[in-house]
Amino acid sequence: MVFDGVDDLVDIDDWEWGGATSFEVYVKYDTFNSASRVFDFGSGAESDNVYLKNEGTTSTITWSVYKGSTAKWLVTSNFDSATWTHVVVSIKDTTMNVYKNGVLVGTKTDGWEPNVLTRTNHFIGATDWGRMESYLDGTIGYLKMWHGV
Repeated sequence: MVFDGVDDLVDIDDWEWGGATSFEVYVKYDTFNSASRVFDFGSGAESDNVYLKNEGTTSTITWSVYKGSTAKWLVTSNFDSATWTHVVVSIKDTTMNVYKNGVLVGTKTDGWEPNVLTRTNHFIGATDWGRMESYLDGTIGYLKMWHGV
């Protein structure tokens, strides 16, 4: 999936999910737009969102899980610029992890699992918060999701 950083996104059909979850992505950022999402699954701004993005306009990895409008997030390591980066993020019980290229680069032990519910937006390459600057400028080779870790 190639994204132009302006208006490209993939919208996946809605489905019920939550609890212990893992995501695996192979991504190459061309430009670090402000808070550009690899994926953002939620029901609008601060509404049970689960997302992976770069922090601000930096390459820093941010992994976030919202329960309603309250977030737990893990900010760690970085995406590689113009280079493929393999990232796995997971949450089980209260432990959030980020792996980069097979190496654990961040852990948070006071996180939480996402609520089990049907979110209204499942966007790849964009946010469902309505912010134009959050589009991904880059390529996603694949995105995988698992119930569990």
